[in-house]
Amino acid sequence: MTAASTSSGWQPATGTATGGELASRMRAVAAKVSSVLGLRTAGWWVFALAAVLLMGGAGLGWAELTYAGLFCLVLGAIALTFTIGRPRYAVRVSLEQPHVVVGQRAGGSVEIVNRTRRFSLPSRMDIPVAAERASFAVPLLQAGRGFRAEFDVPTDRRAVIEVGPAQSIQGDPFGLAGRSAEWTDVLELYVHPRTVSLPARQAGFVHDLEGQATSFVTNSDMSFHALREYEPGDDRRHVHWKSSARTGRLMVRQFEETRQSRVCVAIDVSESSYATRDDFELAISVGASVALQAFREDNPLALITGTELIPVLSAMRTLDEMCRIEPAASGSPLDVVEVVLDYEAAASVVVWITGGRVPQRTVRKASTKFDADVRVVAVRVDERAALSVRTIANVTYIRLADLEDLPRAMRRAAQ
Repeated sequence: MTAASTSSGWQPATGTATGGELASRMRAVAAKVSSVLGLRTAGWWVFALAAVLLMGGAGLGWAELTYAGLFCLVLGAIALTFTIGRPRYAVRVSLEQPHVVVGQRAGGSVEIVNRTRRFSLPSRMDIPVAAERASFAVPLLQAGRGFRAEFDVPTDRRAVIEVGPAQSIQGDPFGLAGRSAEWTDVLELYVHPRTVSLPARQAGFVHDLEGQATSFVTNSDMSFHALREYEPGDDRRHVHWKSSARTGRLMVRQFEETRQSRVCVAIDVSESSYATRDDFELAISVGASVALQAFREDNPLALITGTELIPVLSAMRTLDEMCRIEPAASGSPLDVVEVVLDYEAAASVVVWITGGRVPQRTVRKASTKFDADVRVVAVRVDERAALSVRTIANVTYIRLADLEDLPRAMRRAAQ
């Protein structure tokens, strides 16, 4: 009796599990039917309403309910006719140029060709553009005929904008039924920060690439210094044979060591350092301008944002990567200074960029962490402040409100 009772007690649980599996299967079947017929949720509700109205009209004998049910049934059937057949398009989405500057016009186009041997029904083509969507009504296309439309991409902000994939929407005007298909991949449009041209090499920034001589003497370099007697281990390529023949002893050349500027651009990305988003964008533009000048002068470059090292393989690639920089909700403005000290100790010129909310005493304290032979340019961006440039020892403090003032500030910093 006990065993029988236990067995019968488990049966409701088994029935519940079977009911759940049945509901899951019914949902899968409904999804499959929706995929085949192109029926959307609104279409299912119309057919369900038609069934209720028809049954109510038949049960209650109300002709009005029957007519309303028939109307819903016909409406759903008409909606399904819009999904008959599948379009076979050749779709191409292109951008006029993949790299633009903030505020510069960026356009794109979509070309659609009917690849079938019969006409294709009208449809709609949607192209996601960042958070927006460009929609085009594709007309009835004869076999082999095409349709072309153009669209604009907003470039009011620095960003990497994803364009696509192009998606065709084939359905009725009421949204009861429809099919969608993707035709292209996602394209990326890089909206670069605004930049300005900076002065060429200045005497105030030592370790010049052109070979500014130092007081150090080396056995191999470009700037000739003097001759001395050969010592074991010297490179024979530097033997001065005419002097050796004249003196009777092997003489080798000595050189003055020349140094190459290694520029490090460090951008504070802490959100708390900047009063507005425009100040943050100004900081990015300052860093991009300095980076481009380093590329023009063929100087080794390091670009650091917060605790991240940005790839600097080429000028274009660097600007592309800078399009992805976003403010960090956490972190300290001094984090980037610590990263520079840890990973770019060999830098000869450090341009540290931060926001106006960072106190001047904090900037001074951070600048003292660099060695005395490192040229430091600390830039605080604040659109509400006036331009100021002050140099103390090896550190120049710049307060910047407008990107157009940056060349003048860098000239004063190099004096």
